[in-house]
Amino acid sequence: MPPRTRKTTSDDAAEGTPVEDLTEGSPAVTLEAAEDKALSDLTETKIPEVAPLEPPAVPDPIPDPVPLTTAQQLLPATMGDRIVDDATQKLPPNPDSVFVPVMPHGSSFLCTVRLVEHVGMGAYNTPTARLLVPIGAELRRDQAQRVLSRLRAQLAAAPDDE
Repeated sequence: MPPRTRKTTSDDAAEGTPVEDLTEGSPAVTLEAAEDKALSDLTETKIPEVAPLEPPAVPDPIPDPVPLTTAQQLLPATMGDRIVDDATQKLPPNPDSVFVPVMPHGSSFLCTVRLVEHVGMGAYNTPTARLLVPIGAELRRDQAQRVLSRLRAQLAAAPDDE
């Protein structure tokens, strides 16, 4: 088989295929010119005749903050491991008044306030409030002393504004 070669326009004319006339008035040239003009119209950017002289009079208002709805938003993460009074959400000012003896010489104590503890629970330290001692609970002397020692340590470490 002989190797293939490209056909040239002279080969096309020799085989009897007519060659298009690309002169100025031919239909092929006018079609190409129309397509070029359409593309140039699409790519041109239009400049406005008059630009605005002043910025808008009133800026957009700042949106209202999203209301707090979840426990993670209500309890800050810095409140971890704190015992507070549930009614005031603050440390009791006098830890000695939190527990009173049931009997004058007994070994059980009665809690006078509801104590909750703010802790971070789980892998992500999700802030949670859990009940530590309810109002009216009777505790043994060692249990009351353990809670009182934690309350006194918190009062000693707390700033004066709390």
